[in-house]
Amino acid sequence: MSILYIDHEVNNLNSFKAAFRRDAQIFLADSTVEGFRILEEEEIDVIFADHQMPEMTGLEFLRLASLKYPSSVRVLMTGNAYTDEIMLAASKGYFHRYINKPWDEQELRHLFIQPVQ
Repeated sequence: MSILYIDHEVNNLNSFKAAFRRDAQIFLADSTVEGFRILEEEEIDVIFADHQMPEMTGLEFLRLASLKYPSSVRVLMTGNAYTDEIMLAASKGYFHRYINKPWDEQELRHLFIQPVQ
């Protein structure tokens, strides 16, 4: 299994890799530009994107990824409450799951064991 995690906070990227490097092949991106570069070069099964990114929101990133990489499982991660915009995006299939930050390792691990269809 290959996982891409996009977050502009380096500590979150390092924590994610440390927690899951034994479970999957982990790719990290500190920008959405880097995230798209990785998606073009690697076959990614699961995409985790932080919503509060500087260049574009994680929601916008996942919307674009859903068009070009529809077979990927897409997970939005944010510390903000559900908004109408996020609920609408979920109904359109831009992402499969919503995870609150700070994330819970066991909740994320459950996604690896039983990926979303």
